[in-house]
Amino acid sequence: MSVRTEDPAQLTLRTLFVLFLRIGLAFGAGTGMSAVLQDELVRKRRAITRGEFMTLYGLARLVPSGSMTALAVAVGYRYRGIAGTVVVLGAMILPGFILTLSLTVVYTLLAGSAAMSVVNLTLMPAALAVVIVSAFRLGSEFLTPSLEPVLAIAAGIGVLVFGINPSLILLAGGIIGACLLRKSYTEEPG
Repeated sequence: MSVRTEDPAQLTLRTLFVLFLRIGLAFGAGTGMSAVLQDELVRKRRAITRGEFMTLYGLARLVPSGSMTALAVAVGYRYRGIAGTVVVLGAMILPGFILTLSLTVVYTLLAGSAAMSVVNLTLMPAALAVVIVSAFRLGSEFLTPSLEPVLAIAAGIGVLVFGINPSLILLAGGIIGACLLRKSYTEEPG
């Protein structure tokens, strides 16, 4: 039984803009934004399967850029090509740009005041809590018994304990995934 997904044609440029504008407002940096995007595309809209999302997320983590930027490029391009990529990047960056500029102005005005000491005591714990909750949401699907966490732990041990080249681990993981973890999807009669 296959998962019914939303018609990609329904993810218009406007829909992508609004979605990534909301993503840009998510707290928790890349991890928080990825969790919101996964929830929106996989669970709520069913526009993409969990497996495809995690593949895009994994690829985004490998490229030499910000992982959320790479994920946005992949999602934008998947649904609307180059125009989708431009729209999602603009929408995602806009809230952070405005907020960062505003916070920088406020920081400059408060620097050296008593209010700044309160901000220093509360900001880091709050930011850490947001990242932890977001990471838990994003990774909670991997906490179910399956072969994926076992492979992830084995890969970590291979790199950290035995000093195996991470590129070889990635290659081996791809081969193992292709052989053992692939799932066959059947189409529902339409």
